Amino acid sequence: MMSPEQSTVTEQQKRNRKVLLIVAGIFILPVTIAKLVLLLGWYEPGVSQKGNLLTPPLEISQTDNRELPATWRVAYQVPAVCDEACEHGLYVLSQVFHALGRMQNRVTPVGIQAQEQIQNLPELPRDSTLQFITLPETHALLDEVPPASLLIIDPLGNVVMWYEGSADRQHMIMQARDLLDDLKKLLKMSRVG
Repeated sequence: MMSPEQSTVTEQQKRNRKVLLIVAGIFILPVTIAKLVLLLGWYEPGVSQKGNLLTPPLEISQTDNRELPATWRVAYQVPAVCDEACEHGLYVLSQVFHALGRMQNRVTPVGIQAQEQIQNLPELPRDSTLQFITLPETHALLDEVPPASLLIIDPLGNVVMWYEGSADRQHMIMQARDLLDDLKKLLKMSRVG
């Protein structure tokens, strides 16, 4: 038979074990659940960019990159005949530049052309700083992204992101807003340009 002291010690040991298991469970259970969620693919990581990331980025030749301004570039691949989507794209590039505020000195809006003469090129606002640059090789390289896309090009000559273009003005304005948000993040993190 057990003495009252032994039964108290046994009950105390049982309580201690129970407390130890509860404390261990508090730490081990969340780690186990997190591991299980990752292994079963239930977790989808968040995406912070709004545009389409090019992985790997398209690389502009060094020769063509020297012709472009030595800053970050928001760009548009200007077609041989500038249609409504082209007109909206060039307009929103101009507006994105102005919306950058104090970061304007780090970005240049550019229209990349395959040839000197473009038909139906729209008249841009007087305060537009959009530069038209003829780079046939780069223009051909940009055929890898959908037509009428807005682009972000870093100072090293990498086309890093693109935003779907459209003949719908409101859609282009929304895409330009997304481009502006992503560009501000890139400029904040970048030590280049």
